[in-house]
Amino acid sequence: METKNNPSEDLKHIRQMMEASSKFLSLSGLSGIAVGSFALAGSAIAYFILLEGGTLKYDEFLQVLNRGNHFPFRTAMLLNALFVLFSALISAWYISYRTSKKRKLKFWTPSAKKMVWSLFSVLSVGGIFCLLLLYNGYFRLIAASMLLFYGLALLHASKYSMQNISALAYTEITIGLLATLFHNYGLLLWTLGFGFVHIVYGIVMYFKYDRPLAKLHAKQQQK
Repeated sequence: METKNNPSEDLKHIRQMMEASSKFLSLSGLSGIAVGSFALAGSAIAYFILLEGGTLKYDEFLQVLNRGNHFPFRTAMLLNALFVLFSALISAWYISYRTSKKRKLKFWTPSAKKMVWSLFSVLSVGGIFCLLLLYNGYFRLIAASMLLFYGLALLHASKYSMQNISALAYTEITIGLLATLFHNYGLLLWTLGFGFVHIVYGIVMYFKYDRPLAKLHAKQQQK
């Protein structure tokens, strides 16, 4: 006896296929953990070198920068930020690329291109804005601006990803607003937003998406 297909189930399946084809599927929870780890490393560098292991308070450090021309400190801040940025980007790209290979998915898809463009169009504006703040001596707003622009960039790119990036985006924006209000705690909130939040998000995404897909792929390989 033939079983009749349920039209509503067929329609649901078609919609899921169409949605998946228009979204980037290769993001990995491990990439979030890697980004958060590099952010914690950058925070540690800032704490132990720029703040001399807590001897100099963050607020005092900002006041020292505002008193005169401290080009070496500004350069150190910029180099530290660039270290975190490029390390995080390279690790996220590499892990996502390996994930796509394991899942036998095409990595550089049209949806991936749209997501990257949406992300970096906002991040580029935010990066220029932060450099202008650094140049003009508005150091207190740099940490908050980085969090805010990053959250807005994630929100702008979230429509091209299957993973719940919008939740991460709103979290980063919220922490950025708090950093604007409590700018004396800028480094602490920066560490929270870019470090711990990313690691927690990555762990959640790993157990929600990566691990089940890995088990499914292993079962298919055994058949």
